Amino acid sequence: MLKVFLLFFVLVPLAELYILIQVGSVIGALPTVLLTVATAVMGVMLMRSQGASILQKTQVSLAKGEVPQSAMMEGAFIFLGGLLLLVPGLMSDALGLLFLIPWVRKALIRQTLKGYKVRGHYQYRNSEGDYFEGEWTESGPKQTGSLRNHSERDVIEGEVLDDKESPRK
Repeated sequence: MLKVFLLFFVLVPLAELYILIQVGSVIGALPTVLLTVATAVMGVMLMRSQGASILQKTQVSLAKGEVPQSAMMEGAFIFLGGLLLLVPGLMSDALGLLFLIPWVRKALIRQTLKGYKVRGHYQYRNSEGDYFEGEWTESGPKQTGSLRNHSERDVIEGEVLDDKESPRK
């Protein structure tokens, strides 16, 4: 694993330097430096504006009582995109710009969350002393395949426990 990181931290900067030298030989040194600085400034501006909108989206989701899973993932990709735009180099700038394009970012998030499962346990005690418990498993997005496979059906299992007998009419 250490060899992979060492290789990554040696080869990527060398490739970035090679591309900067090649671009500089075509368009000149000053335009290449200005291009690198402009992408860094653009990255900060895009990261601030999109980050603020994602923060607002996260707060709205939390206020509704929903889990802001996609908004948090978008925030992580925006942060990575802005960070890559701040790193000098044209390869990292291109990758950072891809992370800041909303439809590309959402496609990457869908791929990241494919097959992801969430499990949880819920326990609540109301003011009357009654306990409510529950467990759930949430899987990633389902494949929209053919309708031929009818063996996989959604099943909701549950058990109701009531200590008090309710009067029946």
